[in-house]
Amino acid sequence: MDNETAKKIGLLKHQIISPVLMESERNQMEYFRKAETIEFDVPGVGPKKIKASTMKTWLNQYRRFGFQALTPKTRNDKGVSRKIKKEDWEKIRNFRNEHLDLPITLFYEKCVEDEILGHPPICYSTVLRFLKVENLFKKRESRPRKRYEMDRFGELWIGDFCHGPLVQDGRRMRKAILLALIDDHSRYIVGAKFAFAESTTEIELIFKDAILSFGIPDRIYLDNGPSFRSHYLAHACAEIKIGLVHSKPYDSPSRGKIERFFRTMRGSFLIQYEKKTMTLSEINDAFSIWLRKNYHLKQHSSIEVRPMDRYQSSTEKYPLKRISKEQLDEYFMASFKRTVKKDATVSIHAIIYEVPAAYIGNEIELRNVQGETNYFLYEDNRKICQIMPVDSRANAKTYRPTPRDNALSFHHNDNNKKE
Repeated sequence: MDNETAKKIGLLKHQIISPVLMESERNQMEYFRKAETIEFDVPGVGPKKIKASTMKTWLNQYRRFGFQALTPKTRNDKGVSRKIKKEDWEKIRNFRNEHLDLPITLFYEKCVEDEILGHPPICYSTVLRFLKVENLFKKRESRPRKRYEMDRFGELWIGDFCHGPLVQDGRRMRKAILLALIDDHSRYIVGAKFAFAESTTEIELIFKDAILSFGIPDRIYLDNGPSFRSHYLAHACAEIKIGLVHSKPYDSPSRGKIERFFRTMRGSFLIQYEKKTMTLSEINDAFSIWLRKNYHLKQHSSIEVRPMDRYQSSTEKYPLKRISKEQLDEYFMASFKRTVKKDATVSIHAIIYEVPAAYIGNEIELRNVQGETNYFLYEDNRKICQIMPVDSRANAKTYRPTPRDNALSFHHNDNNKKE
């Protein structure tokens, strides 16, 4: 910051502590606790609340060192990284000029791989600050975008994650992350749920519920994140005949409709619960009610009609494409391999399952619906049978051990022949 801004901040601090300069410590803390609920307009920062302990520190520093202690100090080496040695600046600068097309995250990984950043390597945030100072970010070309809208419900669903508030999870607080799917034509939210992670499991559950409730879409348009690019999701969409399209990295404007919904959700829904402590279940219940009674029944500014009305109008003209739950579950089955042991069994999550004896010694394909413990044997993409956990007692009733010949058995056989 410049000297003028630093001086204004010092004056603001002095203004805050002035009323209690000559008061007792008890009166000082009482004043500071009231003051920490007020937002102060901090020069160069904007509205900000200040903790009572911070104001108390200002008071102590002012009494010891005077007004200079309240004025922020600027670094003499501003703009220069303290962690990057001067001899390494030129090396990183030249390496970046050779790889301007790489995103910063990939550039950092390549620097580590090529041992540009030393041992141990300089951290990512330090390299990021250095590249900002050196103006070594690639300038992206701004391309004109055309506004588009699908003709009917189900032609295109757009999905993305949105990081939400902290919610109670047992004794700790965890961030709730919302996954939502919006129909491009109607702006109707076909699927949405808060969870604790951006996982393929959550994507599957919400996507399956949306398909069962609103039919099969023609295409879905998703972010380029790893959860959306899983082979598992791509295989399921291919089986159901749904077009799967991913946006370019860092191109959130291309998913403008879902991003606009997230802004509406933050300003209309989340703002109600800023100061409330909720569990994940409670926030999902409240969110479902808000969708049903508020968002879907409120006129949308872009389409000038309620999402519910546009959804109903479209489905009257264009019937939904349905699929059974059983068929949908089969398309979303996770596949994995196991080698059958000599006792015709395989182990899955420390549980022993029996398979037909004909597969002993062979590698087999098993599939199951995520979250369930029913496993099915597949061969050449055909379902053979469901495999069951080993029942040792049932096997004991049908098992008949073959006796081994010994000297005594031969002796008995010889006597029988003589008789």
